[in-house]
Amino acid sequence: MKEFVINVDPLETRIALIENKCLVELNVERQESRSLVGNIYKGRVDAVVPGIQAAFIDIGFEKNGFLYVSDIAGIEGTGDFEFVDGTVRATSSVHHRHRAIDELLKKNQHVMVQVSKDRLGTKGCRLTNFITLAGRCMVLMPTVKHLGVSRKIDDEKERRRLKRILQEVRPKDVGLITRTAGEGRSKADFQNDVKYLMKVWSKVKNKMESAKGAALLHEDLGPILRVIRDQFTEEIDRITIDSDSEYSRVLNFLDGFAPNLRDRCKLYQGKRPIFDKMGIETEIEKALHRKVYLKSGGHICIDQTEALVAIDVNTGKFTGKRHLEDTVFRTNIEAAEEIARQVRLRDLGGIIVCDFIDMDLAKNRRLLIKRLSECLKADRAKTTISEVNELGMIEMTRKRVKHNLVKALSQSCPYCEGSGMVRSVSTVTCTCLRQLQSLFCTNRTKRVIVQVNADVARRLRIENKALLDAVAQQFEREIAVESVSDFHVHDIKVLNAETRKELALT
Repeated sequence: MKEFVINVDPLETRIALIENKCLVELNVERQESRSLVGNIYKGRVDAVVPGIQAAFIDIGFEKNGFLYVSDIAGIEGTGDFEFVDGTVRATSSVHHRHRAIDELLKKNQHVMVQVSKDRLGTKGCRLTNFITLAGRCMVLMPTVKHLGVSRKIDDEKERRRLKRILQEVRPKDVGLITRTAGEGRSKADFQNDVKYLMKVWSKVKNKMESAKGAALLHEDLGPILRVIRDQFTEEIDRITIDSDSEYSRVLNFLDGFAPNLRDRCKLYQGKRPIFDKMGIETEIEKALHRKVYLKSGGHICIDQTEALVAIDVNTGKFTGKRHLEDTVFRTNIEAAEEIARQVRLRDLGGIIVCDFIDMDLAKNRRLLIKRLSECLKADRAKTTISEVNELGMIEMTRKRVKHNLVKALSQSCPYCEGSGMVRSVSTVTCTCLRQLQSLFCTNRTKRVIVQVNADVARRLRIENKALLDAVAQQFEREIAVESVSDFHVHDIKVLNAETRKELALT
C-alpha cells in the first residue's frame, strides 16, 4: 500500500509518502522559502572561477547561483541522462571532453540556466544549462539532442518501441526522454506532449530575448502538482488532500495529465487534522530526535555533522533468548530496515557511516548488506553501499537535492550553536566568581547585585556561599545574588545596587 497524504496550511504545505502504513518521505514547502528547483532564469555571469571550473551567476537573488563546467550544454560527450526531481542529470556513464570554464563563459555574459538544487545553508542555488521541460509522458531537453528511455522501464521490447516513437515525434535539434509514465502510451500521447512542450519552450525563448537583465523565464509547478506530475503513477494507490481548493486543482490537472488516476484522489473533510489522525505528526516528531527506538527494544542513534552522518546501532533492552550472535544479527537486520527508512525520511546526504554491532559469521554480514540494499531500492536518491569493514561499519553515499528534514524544520540552538552542549552550572559558577574578582580590581562600586540563572544562583547562595563571602571580604564589597527565571545558564550580569545600572564585565 502506497499513498500520498497532503496537508495544506496557510504557512506551509506538507506532502507525506506512506508505504505500508509507515512514513518514508516528507516534503515541506513554506511560503517564505519556496523551492526554486525546475525554474528557468535568464542569468548574468557575475564571476568566472577557473580554479574550481565554475561560474557564479546572478539570477536576481541576494546569493548568486553556481554553474559547474560539466553542467553546461554543448560540451561534446557521450552517455545517458536521467530525469530526477524536476531536472535532468547526466549519469555516471557520461564522459565530457571538458573545455575550460573561461573559454565557455565571460563576465557579464547572459546565459539561460535552470535551478537543479535549492540553496543549502550559505550556498547559492546549483544551476544547470541542461534545460528540461517535463510533460506526462516525456521530458523535452531543448539544449541537447539526446534520446532516452527511463531506466525503470525494463521490458526491452517496450524500450525499443518507445525509442522508435521518440525518433518519429522529435522536433529538430532537441532531445527527448521517455518518463516511466510513458510506458504503454500511444504515439498520439507523445505527439500531444511534444506539441505542448514546444509551445512552452517558445515562450521561454521569447522571454529570454526580451528580458533586459536577470529574470524568471519559466516557473515550475507548485509542490503538490509537481508531486502529481513526477511521482503519481500506477504504483500509488491513493492521494488524500485536506484542502478543497487544492483538491479541485489536482482534479483539473489530472483531467489533462492522467485521467485514469483521477479516482485515486480523495478529499479529506474531517475536523481532526489529517496528519494527527493518521499518526504522521508523531512520526515527524520522532524524526527530529537523535535516538530512534526499534520494535525489539534496540535503538539507533543518528548524529549529523558538517562532513558526514554517523549512525550507531545498539541492542538496548533487547537481549534475545538464545545465542549472542542471533541477538546481534536480529538487531542489525531490524536496524538496517529502520536506517533505510530514516535516510529517506530525513533526506540524509553525503557520506553516511553505519556502525552496526560486530558479528562473527561472514554469512550474517553478507545477509546484512543484502537486506540494507533491498530496503534502499525504494529510495529515489542514488545510493552506494560498501562492504562491512574490519571495524563492523558500513559506509554509504547518498545524493540529495533539498534540505534534509531536521534542517528544514529546525534551527541551530542559539546557546549551544548546534554543538548540543552548554557549560555546566559548576563551570558558570566558577566563571562568575572570577569575573567578580576581575571587576572589583577595576571598579570601586561598594554594593553590587549579581543576576544569574536560578540554578547558578542556588549554587552561589548555598554550596558555594563561603567562596562568594570570601570574595566580598577580600575586596570589602557587599554582594547580593538575584536569580532571573528567563536567564540562560550562561548569562551573568552585575548591577550597581544603588542605580541598578549594569557594570561591564571583562
